[in-house]
Amino acid sequence: MHCHTVVNLLVLVTALVLLSENNLSTVSGASSNPLADDEEVTNTTMGIVENVSTARTAVERFKLNAPTVDYLQLATAGLQEYVSNVTSRFEATFADFTTRELESVQHALIETIRYLNGYDSVNSISMLQNLDYSMYNHNLMRSINSDLRIASISISEALFDQRDVSVAVDDIFAATDKLQENVIRLADVIEKGEAWTVETNARALAAQQGFNESIDLYLNGSLSQIEDVVTTLDDLRTYEEDMYRRFKDKVPNTFPKSTTNYFIALKKALENTIQKVRINFENLKLYKHRDIEQWKSRGSITAPIGYMTQVAVQVASDPMLSNDCTESYVEKILAFPNFTLAHVNGCIAEQTANEEKTFAIIAQVLDTYVVGAINASYGAFDICFRYAPRKLNQCLELNGYENNWANGRIYNAAKQVESFVDSEIKHNFNACVAQNGYFLNYHNIQEMCIYSKKRTRYRNRFTK
Repeated sequence: MHCHTVVNLLVLVTALVLLSENNLSTVSGASSNPLADDEEVTNTTMGIVENVSTARTAVERFKLNAPTVDYLQLATAGLQEYVSNVTSRFEATFADFTTRELESVQHALIETIRYLNGYDSVNSISMLQNLDYSMYNHNLMRSINSDLRIASISISEALFDQRDVSVAVDDIFAATDKLQENVIRLADVIEKGEAWTVETNARALAAQQGFNESIDLYLNGSLSQIEDVVTTLDDLRTYEEDMYRRFKDKVPNTFPKSTTNYFIALKKALENTIQKVRINFENLKLYKHRDIEQWKSRGSITAPIGYMTQVAVQVASDPMLSNDCTESYVEKILAFPNFTLAHVNGCIAEQTANEEKTFAIIAQVLDTYVVGAINASYGAFDICFRYAPRKLNQCLELNGYENNWANGRIYNAAKQVESFVDSEIKHNFNACVAQNGYFLNYHNIQEMCIYSKKRTRYRNRFTK
């Protein structure tokens, strides 16, 4: 009886084991693929492979012609990485989807889901922010990635549970269709953005070179006029010394004390004026050099043009912002370098003309006040030789006291020159610098229709 019971138990266990192996075999996919005859699923999976292949083809253009601009390079690298990874995994999953063993399909799906759910996909998509003006492409690609991940998980679960996979396959097809459509769009934007950048940069560099040449020409002309004034100052000293030597040769004896003191004061006033004016012009030279070198080193044309082009490219990559105005704005950017150069040249020409007038006035001031004072002083003393030769010392002594007015005129010349340098040359130069700085950095940007479009977009969003 006991032996009969054991035999019956062994038969039952054997049957259960056989049944279990059969079920595991079915789940694992060791049996033939049950989707082999599903023409709809077959066609849809072929469409999925075709979509990701189209996406990969769209970015292959950048293997030979990579962008030269840093933000486009980063966006392109992220797009290429993402498309390459998605394409390779989806081709491995859906190529011959209905004719392969299910176990192979499940393994490929697991690898696909791991990538879509992992850091690498997030990192690649985040690089698209370099192409974004308002996070549109980054958020869109994250949404597509999420759709692909959810649909892939749905297919995996349906296959495991032996349920219908057609809905999940359709979802993946829709997501890959959206993927290839937007990859093509982004690749076109990057290609167009690179072309825009190359052209605007070439024009900006040419204009920057013209800008630098105009600045150098202006500076050299201005410095030349300053050197002319400095030479005039040195000539004034020589002129006074020659007059003093001739005057001294006429006096048989030593000068009276008042006369000696007068000439000491006259020379002191002259030297003081010469040094003051020289210092004024030395400071002016340093001032101009500093500001002009900043203009040139900052790339006063290339920097704003680069920024404006980047804004246009980023706006063009956002279908919510891009419009006909984007293209017209690029046309404005292309025209902007020469337009800017004309504006800068006009400002510099006006500044050059103002400085020429001011330097002419300064030369007149030096001649009227300084040369006039020197001539008047020595002329007053010459009277003594012509009209009072017998009372020469008394006449020289008297003139030594009465001619101090000349020193005041010489000191006054220094003040007038300083005033002209500050109010006419420096002030006008500052105005030209400020005007060009504002024009180069802000002109036309605030009036962009791009910003107007963006404001309308957000206003409409909140009023709905």
